Amino acid sequence: MKRQTLWNRLIGVLLTIAFAAPAAAADMSDAGPADKAKLEKVHPAKPPYSPYAGRNFPTRPFFGDTHLHTSFSMDAGAFGARLTPRDAYRFARGEEITASSGQPVKLSRPLDFLVVADHSDNMGFFPDLFAGKPEMLANPTGRKWYDMIHCCASD
Repeated sequence: MKRQTLWNRLIGVLLTIAFAAPAAAADMSDAGPADKAKLEKVHPAKPPYSPYAGRNFPTRPFFGDTHLHTSFSMDAGAFGARLTPRDAYRFARGEEITASSGQPVKLSRPLDFLVVADHSDNMGFFPDLFAGKPEMLANPTGRKWYDMIHCCASD
């Protein structure tokens, strides 16, 4: 009889567990909307792997010029540019220089970058022409252009 009593108790415990487990699981089911407080308790917020993830704005903008022509480019030189690439970089670094107009100029703060984009065709032609280098003046067209530049520059 003792054996039978033990067996009955064991069956009773197993039946209790079998019927109680689904009821307990019902509270943990995925049915219905999630409660934000419960979710935060189960899945606490962690800092993202990368501090830059999710940012859609620059945190350190840079300022500069990506296309600058100096007197070494024929078109810029012909239209009055007298600064060399070295002058342009000095200006970009924040140094005071004399502009093509003859006035002293300086940036309020240096640029972060500068690209001198002079044309490779006829590079340096205009400074040589403007300076009146003998090999330029030896050519009749070179002499004519030199005279035209200096004629108009003095006005």
